Amino acid sequence: MFISIIIPIKNEPAIQELIDEINDSIKQKHEIIVVDKSIVIPEVVGARVIIQESDGLGNAFLEGLSHARGDIVVLMDGDGSHRPQDLLNMLNNIGEYDIVLGSKLVRGGKSCDALGRKIVTIAFAWITRLILGKDIKDPMTGMMATKRDVLSNMKLKPRGFKIAIEVVYKSKAKTVEVPISFCRRKAGYTKAGFNMNGVREICRIFMLLLELKWGRMRGYW
Repeated sequence: MFISIIIPIKNEPAIQELIDEINDSIKQKHEIIVVDKSIVIPEVVGARVIIQESDGLGNAFLEGLSHARGDIVVLMDGDGSHRPQDLLNMLNNIGEYDIVLGSKLVRGGKSCDALGRKIVTIAFAWITRLILGKDIKDPMTGMMATKRDVLSNMKLKPRGFKIAIEVVYKSKAKTVEVPISFCRRKAGYTKAGFNMNGVREICRIFMLLLELKWGRMRGYW
C-alpha cells in the first residue's frame, strides 16, 4: 500500500514541522505533496511542492491528485490543526472501508475551536444531513483518506474548501468516520472566520449542497 498525502497550503510557516511529523509517524511507504498557493514558495525537505495554478482548496486537492502515485490518497490541512497521529488511526481503517473521514463530532473527537465556531460546525453538519440525506456527523471535515479507485471515475467540481462532502456524496463507497482532535493552528493566521471570506465560504457551501442534491435528482452523475 502506497500512500499519497496531499496538503494544500497558502502562507503556512509551520509546514516543515508538519512534514517532519508525518514522515516520522507514517511507517508505510508514502509521499507528501504540498500544493502551494503562497506568494513566496517555501523550501521544504521531505515533500514535493507543486505550485497551485487554480484557486481554492478543493482545486488544490485535484492538482495534487494529478501528481499522486498512491493507492491511498489523503487530504489534510497544512496549518497543524490536523495531527499525524490521527492520520495513523484513519489509515488503520482504510482496509475495511473505502473512505475514512476524520471527525470532531463522533465519540472521542475533540475540537479546540471557540464556542461560536463549534456551533457553526454543528449547524452546518445538521443542514448538510438534512439536504443531502447522508448520515455523516462531520461533513465539513478537511481530513480524508480514500482509496484511489473511489476517485478514478468521479467528476469533481469543488467549491471552496469542502471537497470531502462532494467525494462522499457522489460515491457509493463504504465510509466511516473516526475521531480526531482538531487543534488550533500552530502559526500564521486563519483564512476562515466570520468576515467577508467566511461569508463567501458559507455561500459556497450552500451552493455546493444544492448543486449536489440537484445533480443527483436530475441524474447528472
